Amino acid sequence: MRLHRLRMRAFGPFADEVVVDFDSLAGDGLFLLHGQTGAGKTTVLDGVAFALFGRVPGARDTNRRLHSDHSSSDQVPEVEMEATIGGRLLRITRSPDHHRPKKRGTGTTKVNARATLVWLDDSGPDLTRLPEIGEAVSRLLGMSADQFFQVVLLPQGEFARFLRATSEDREGLLERLFDTERFGDLEEWLRDRARQSAAALAEKTSAVDRIAGQIVALGGTEVSEPDMEWAQNCLDAARTDAAQGEDELTGAQAELDRAQAAHDRGARLVECRRRGDEAAARLAQLADGEVELTAAAAALEAGRRAAPIASVFEDRDRAAAGLASAEAECARLEAELAALDEGAALCRSSVEGALDAAIERWTAESGRWEPLAGRVARRPALVADIDRIDDETAAAERRIGEMTSRLAQGPQRREKAAAELARAVAARAQLPRLHAERDRIAAIAHAIAQRAALAPQIEHAEQRLLEARERHANAREHVLDVRERRLSGMAAELASALGHGKPCAVCGSIEHPRPAVSDEATTVGEAQEAEAVEAAQLAAESRSAAESDRAALVERRTHLDATIANTAADEVDADRARIAADLEDAVRSAERVPQLEAALKAIEAEVEKIRAELSAAETAQAGRRERLAALRQTLDELDADVAEATGGRTGVAQRRAELAELCRRAARLRDARNELVRIRRRRGEAVDRLAEKCAAAGFADPSEAAGALASEGRLAEWEAMTQQASRIRATAEATLADADVRAAMAAEAVDTDDLSASLAAARHVRDQVASRRAVAVRRLRDLDDYVSQFWAAADVLAPMRARHDELQGLAELVSGRGQNSRRMSLRSYVLAARLAEVLVAASVRLRQMSSGRYEFVHSDAVGPRGRRGGLGIEVRDEYTGVVRATTTLSGGETFFASLALALGLADVVAAESGGHVLDTIFIDEGFGALDPEALDLVMGVLDELRSGGRVVGVVSHVDELRARIPAQLHVVRGEGGSRLRMSGALGVS
Repeated sequence: MRLHRLRMRAFGPFADEVVVDFDSLAGDGLFLLHGQTGAGKTTVLDGVAFALFGRVPGARDTNRRLHSDHSSSDQVPEVEMEATIGGRLLRITRSPDHHRPKKRGTGTTKVNARATLVWLDDSGPDLTRLPEIGEAVSRLLGMSADQFFQVVLLPQGEFARFLRATSEDREGLLERLFDTERFGDLEEWLRDRARQSAAALAEKTSAVDRIAGQIVALGGTEVSEPDMEWAQNCLDAARTDAAQGEDELTGAQAELDRAQAAHDRGARLVECRRRGDEAAARLAQLADGEVELTAAAAALEAGRRAAPIASVFEDRDRAAAGLASAEAECARLEAELAALDEGAALCRSSVEGALDAAIERWTAESGRWEPLAGRVARRPALVADIDRIDDETAAAERRIGEMTSRLAQGPQRREKAAAELARAVAARAQLPRLHAERDRIAAIAHAIAQRAALAPQIEHAEQRLLEARERHANAREHVLDVRERRLSGMAAELASALGHGKPCAVCGSIEHPRPAVSDEATTVGEAQEAEAVEAAQLAAESRSAAESDRAALVERRTHLDATIANTAADEVDADRARIAADLEDAVRSAERVPQLEAALKAIEAEVEKIRAELSAAETAQAGRRERLAALRQTLDELDADVAEATGGRTGVAQRRAELAELCRRAARLRDARNELVRIRRRRGEAVDRLAEKCAAAGFADPSEAAGALASEGRLAEWEAMTQQASRIRATAEATLADADVRAAMAAEAVDTDDLSASLAAARHVRDQVASRRAVAVRRLRDLDDYVSQFWAAADVLAPMRARHDELQGLAELVSGRGQNSRRMSLRSYVLAARLAEVLVAASVRLRQMSSGRYEFVHSDAVGPRGRRGGLGIEVRDEYTGVVRATTTLSGGETFFASLALALGLADVVAAESGGHVLDTIFIDEGFGALDPEALDLVMGVLDELRSGGRVVGVVSHVDELRARIPAQLHVVRGEGGSRLRMSGALGVS
């Protein structure tokens, strides 16, 4: 990997945009990154780490606050880096999570992290999803983020702590750098098999005890050593109990049958007495309503006699109504005729046949006007033709004016329709874009909803992780406590084997003045220690599972954040409403395109049609004017002839109309008078027929018959009332006549409560006896089964116990327990081999930086108080030949020992990761602890590194390094944020 260019904006202490040209700085293969404390030297390395992995090393990644406090809140933090990784030139641009002011309202809204990866060598498609970018970077580098942070960004003080750490703490870093998962899986597999074997053995071992316990629970006598004779005795006792229960059940059932028969007899007696009481009560009710029943029967009989003459009453009423109507009609027609001058005298005349004579006289007079009447009769039609043609002429004039106006508006209407059609076509063209925008916003809204639902899950997962870590820490502390107590008790254990004159296994003395005494309250054994270790391992597995769950949820949230990008929830709602409105308008406009096209064509056709109709209308208008003049001349001639014939007294048509109206009214009055005479005759006939029918039905007069009339519903009610009373009386009398009822009414009352109580008591006794018998039978059956199982369960224990001992010993061996004298697990053993490789590579650097004085030594000794070993680091001092602890090194010696260890680790991890060449590494701080001679030696190692083609960046504020390293990147601190200044390189930024 080789870095080319780094650009940062609003990132850490850098408010403005800064650019680092690594190609210029790497001209000599070595450059210095220096500046005041807190200026932001480490932030440059954080920018490289964030560009590659989206996170920064160590504790700085915990609060995730990367947005510069010196920049404005609306400034977007961004890091861009160009590098060659795995032979491929690429540019990565990332922006971390940050908050910006809301576009509407007050407050801020969260903007999610985003990233892009562009292949500058055109070797593949660009990437925008965070997981895809992370996978591509890890694949090209051949290492994870933790490995990169350790072997490329050699961090402040961490390797000094690693140098002095315990084996357990050192194991954590080595596990992150080297893949030992398969060995841990093997350890877990063996432990799991051992746990399964132990569970199976415990289950089989307890089988005999469990079966014996079941026999005791079923009533067998409890003994210390259960055997077959004991089981058989228990079975015989159960058989005796079952036979006794059968005899008791037979007696209880007979007593229950007797109680049931007595209860049934009492219930039948009570029922018969109840039926007799109800029948007597019904007969009493019928006696109370006898008067009402008699009246209903009489009304029913009279109503049935009056029903056949109801139609005769209706005929009489219709005849009377017809007479009144005829008399009113005659009066009305006389008033109509009297309203005419010549008709009033005729109405007052009492001469018979006067109406017929007047009609003949008026008819003769009308005939004398016949010759001129024909012409006069045609006058209204002539006038109507004149009026019609006059109206048609006026309407035609208006129509011609309208067509002229519409013809003038044609061009403007066509232009308006064409413009509307063009707008609709343009809106239809926007549909694909609007659909795509709607789908994108819907996807963002869905992602926002999912992310909101994910927050409580992440919080719960983090809480579980904290609890798992706490349980793991407590379990490890318990392991240490148990081991310490066991070690404390070992002295007493050794002292127990001492005897007079017998040498001590520790010091060899045959005198034992004060042998250690065991404190049984605090002494623990190997089994207790194994249990504590296993509990700690289970707690570690639980913690690992919790960490995996939280990582999966965080990864899911990262995916959702990539989809959401910089969009806030309120913006999504506003954009969704806006897009929906725009899409609805566009769809509506697109649907109108065919209609608008047809409308444009219709306007053009209409203009042509109006032009043709206007020409035809003007021609027809000229013909109407000529016809109107001719009709008016004919009307004038007719009026002149009528005036000459009548002398101007009245019009022919008017007089003929008067005569016709007189004849019509007189004829209607004559006919009405004749109809009145006929109706009076029919009414008299209806009255006589009604009187005859009433007498025949047995009524004194029509009024009595009218009073007896009733509706069909009322007659049905009376008939139902009488029939129901008859049925009730018959049923009640039959019930009282029943022999059982008479006997029950005469007998003494029975207390059914006593009978029910006796029956319940007998049933309760029977149920208890049956329950005891069922328990005895079930106990006998279960005992028979358990006795059969008793000896079969003990035959399988021996081979299973031997197999378990073998598995348990192997599992303890690979886990660093049991007979493992080094207390090294299989995974620790592999890590120890990797550490030995690292120390070999680091010793080459250490000998060079210490002028051949020091080299690393790998120690696999067991730690203090029985702690695991195998990952110890010591140094051999060639001046004294003594192997020393790393804690005895001075400050400067610790620095170059840590640097040598870091460089050796980088070489081994690079080789372990597939042999990827790390062309660029950074060394952060520590040079201030070196004297000039030691600094020369360290600089020699750095020169050797760059001579091999690497670019080494040294991060330090030591002044002497400025004189030794020409290419420098100076971080300058300021109130408005830090800035960068390059010197001694090919360019300045």
